[in-house]
Amino acid sequence: MESNGKANILIVDDKPENLLAMESILEGLDQNLVQATSAREALRYLLMEDVAVIVLDVQMPGVNGFELAELIRERERTQHTPIIFVSAISHSEQYIFKGYSLGAVDYLTKPFEPEILRSKVRFFCRLFFQNQKIKRQANLLEESNKKLDELNAELEVRVSNRTAELEKANQELERQIEERKRSEERLATEHSITRTLAEAPGAEVAFPSVLRIFCENLGALVACLWLLDDAGAELVPAFVETGKDVRNVSAFVAETRKLKIRRGVGIPGQVWEKGTPVWLPNTVRGPNHPRAELAASIGIHSGLGFPITIGRQFHGVIEFFTSQPFRSDEHILNMFEAIGSEIGQFIQRKQAETDRENLLYREKALREQAETASRLKDEFLATVSHELRTPLNAVLGWAEMLHTGKLDDDKKTDALATIYRNAKMQSQLIDDLLDASRLITGNLRLNLSPVSVVSVIEAALDIVRPAAKAKEITLNTDLVSPVNTVTCDAQRLQQMVWNLLTNAVKFTPNNGEITVSCGQEKNSVKIAVRDTGHGVAPDFLPFVFDRFRQADSSSTRSHDGLGLGLAIVRHLAELHGGSVSVESEGVGKGSTFSISIPVSTAAASLVVSPQQTKSNGKVESKRADSRLDGVRVMVVDDDADTCELIGFALERLGAEIRSERSVDEALSVISEWQPDVLLTDINMPETDGYSFLARLKSEPSMGWPEIPAIAVTAMARPEDTQKALSAGFNYHIAKPIDFNELSDLISRLINSNSTAHGSRRRYV
Repeated sequence: MESNGKANILIVDDKPENLLAMESILEGLDQNLVQATSAREALRYLLMEDVAVIVLDVQMPGVNGFELAELIRERERTQHTPIIFVSAISHSEQYIFKGYSLGAVDYLTKPFEPEILRSKVRFFCRLFFQNQKIKRQANLLEESNKKLDELNAELEVRVSNRTAELEKANQELERQIEERKRSEERLATEHSITRTLAEAPGAEVAFPSVLRIFCENLGALVACLWLLDDAGAELVPAFVETGKDVRNVSAFVAETRKLKIRRGVGIPGQVWEKGTPVWLPNTVRGPNHPRAELAASIGIHSGLGFPITIGRQFHGVIEFFTSQPFRSDEHILNMFEAIGSEIGQFIQRKQAETDRENLLYREKALREQAETASRLKDEFLATVSHELRTPLNAVLGWAEMLHTGKLDDDKKTDALATIYRNAKMQSQLIDDLLDASRLITGNLRLNLSPVSVVSVIEAALDIVRPAAKAKEITLNTDLVSPVNTVTCDAQRLQQMVWNLLTNAVKFTPNNGEITVSCGQEKNSVKIAVRDTGHGVAPDFLPFVFDRFRQADSSSTRSHDGLGLGLAIVRHLAELHGGSVSVESEGVGKGSTFSISIPVSTAAASLVVSPQQTKSNGKVESKRADSRLDGVRVMVVDDDADTCELIGFALERLGAEIRSERSVDEALSVISEWQPDVLLTDINMPETDGYSFLARLKSEPSMGWPEIPAIAVTAMARPEDTQKALSAGFNYHIAKPIDFNELSDLISRLINSNSTAHGSRRRYV
């Protein structure tokens, strides 16, 4: 096709008068008429140009029309080019049949009605234009899909890195909070004991005070100091203290005062025998503990004792009991070390032992955390991939249908609308990726609103219809239900139905049937998907909805998938307070998957359909684009496709557009062209958008600060928005661009400046 938008019509005839006659007949079509007087001349032209139709004479010297047609059909580029044979001599059926056998679309014998030839050529010109348009659309779709794949890959890497960073930061924060809390308790105890020991005139005053500090700071019900008797054969209670407002411990204290503990008996005896602290994390029980029954009667839960040593010599035990589980670790031992010099040697030895134990504990805990983090990362990335493929399926499916060229105009419009809607859905899913990760951790937030169940099901059917059609699967529906709406997350409900439908299409053979029904069952709406597919083996039925479980997980399986789809359905249904179920009589007998969602009695009159629902649960407003007649907009972006897209969209609204590929180019023309609004990318080679605005500020003659500026960038974090506004941009818009929003912001900026200056003016 020529650059002037006209189709090439090739007329081949060896006689000039015939060429002149044909040209006079076809000149009213307003197309490029190309004459060739021989087969060689015609072939030379076809090597360089595409033509809409060839009008070919049969009788020509050298290579006749039939032979030329054979040569044309041998070339891939011209295999399907329409050929109309014209002959004044070869009228017999033999010639006519031969012409059609060579792929001719018509065979005209002279004389003929000129209007017949014109109408046929006009038809093939229109067909040529339609084919060219379809090719251009297919190329654009291919480029868009390639770019989308690149963005998805980049997003997966970014999400993985960000998730790892957040997990590491959360772990560090939790560790710091816990460490600080325990550190404060320890420091308070150490300070009190140090001061008491420093001020006390002797042991008779110091040790009771130390025991009371244990009761006050560590929550001990009873604290006791055991010392060796003069013979060194038994431990006797030297001091016993109780916590404030502690009741019903008098019997326990009285029994403690009477005891004389031998080596190995009770907590003090075990401390003596082992030479190390003894910690009972559970209720004190057993024949080796003489106060077991009394301890249980007053609610004692944990007991701890540690030795007091002087040098290498054992001197006694400090023992205390708590009603709550007490955790013994290196920090507690460090606190005991600070009590005084008399237990210093033991604390040093115990510290070494505890350090080794804690080192092993921390190493084990860190290893388990790393394994858990790795597993959660893999599960999260698999869920992300599954979520993103949901709208991508509709985009690719309808794009393939468009590529076949077999859709009528209405269907093309529907296909493009479906592609756009699902691309928008995918954009929203990118914003909700962190919500998807909460499916695994149980923290997913649902955006609940009254939703039309039938609309959701029909939307899900539209997504899988191309895949079902490809396998010639019949989709039946029975969507008559007394319940019109339920309160749920519309997008998640559509995802559940889509997963069940996709699963049914995957496991249903060609020419099978899938039936989707919706009805009320008690206080729930039940959505069922029944298929005539492979069915489920009885022994696998309990595991159908388990994550990563597949009936055939071998390397020779016939169906792909991660085994996440049905697990996601179960998680989402349970989050809605519902349930899922599956029924199958066995392999080869089909299956029925069902979702039950409770009916909300508080459903409002507003019904949100899946086409109107954003991931945040709010209804998407439908407003008309703001007109921008006469508004000059300068677009600065190093990406040519982005410049072309923005320019095309805003020119449709009446704006005057000037696109520049770099900051230097923009600066060289901005004073002369004088834009009303500046749209600029942030990340650009050599000079970025922030530097661009800084240079405008430094050179007031270029129009700053009166030229409004909007940052249009793929940097979509909240901190990116704040940085852009701080740099001097009026607004920050994240890609992909919502042109309704963009045109509205431009109008708002123009109107604002019109108010400020009395009327809208060119900015200098």
